[in-house]
Amino acid sequence: MSNIIQHPSAIVAVKTHHLHDVDNDTKCRLHSGTVAMASITGEPMSRVRDAVRLNRHGAGWVDRRRAPAITKTHDDEIESTLRLLGYAGEWHDIKGRPTLAAYLKARTGIQQSHPCVVFMRNHRVAISGELFCDVTNNGLMVDIDRAPWRRKQVHRVFVLTHCIPATHIPSKTPSRVEPAHLTAEQKRRIKELDRLFREAVKAETGATRIKVTSTEVFIIRPADSGWTWCGARDGVVDSLLKLQQHGWIRGNTDEATAYRAMMGY
Repeated sequence: MSNIIQHPSAIVAVKTHHLHDVDNDTKCRLHSGTVAMASITGEPMSRVRDAVRLNRHGAGWVDRRRAPAITKTHDDEIESTLRLLGYAGEWHDIKGRPTLAAYLKARTGIQQSHPCVVFMRNHRVAISGELFCDVTNNGLMVDIDRAPWRRKQVHRVFVLTHCIPATHIPSKTPSRVEPAHLTAEQKRRIKELDRLFREAVKAETGATRIKVTSTEVFIIRPADSGWTWCGARDGVVDSLLKLQQHGWIRGNTDEATAYRAMMGY
């Protein structure tokens, strides 16, 4: 029996119609259970895997020579791991075991709006509203209409209903930290530059979503069926800073002007 008392002030409603692209900061192969949890929580894959280890082996796992491997996750493990990460919910058994396609059409109530882990035999996927995330798509969100596994039978759904205080997750991997030499103003400026850059790319390309890595930029426009390569990051920055006559980034939108101003151009 848990000896943790949840105070009402510590319980927060979960964000509906919302998932995350999975941040796989490990070199490990993705698995459906951990992908679903990472997409719902927004936590990097390393932290999700460490939370599974904590649930299975206790905090002492960090003293082992090697971190225990994480592949398959069972139903109850997913619920308890999500609680460690700060998310609680409720189980819904699905009568008749409909196919995923039929289940998605028949959803009602909180299953239609709240983030859910959908269980199909040995496979798990994350859905929330009209968003879908799965290991098949390498942890990237897609519209629910493009969801794979449509003929697989759904037998159980775990619906996330509220957030609770997260548990400290021990890890063998050092936490990501910002360079200590940066001042608060410098950190604020970096964050603002990133925001303006993303807004400028969206305005220039008509994109609805943008993904920026350390070297590349990807976008999704209304007519796209998936991620489209926008260009090398340095090249996109250069196009925004220097007005272009050709190409899909010409730098002539208000958002691009704001980005140039912040960059001192």
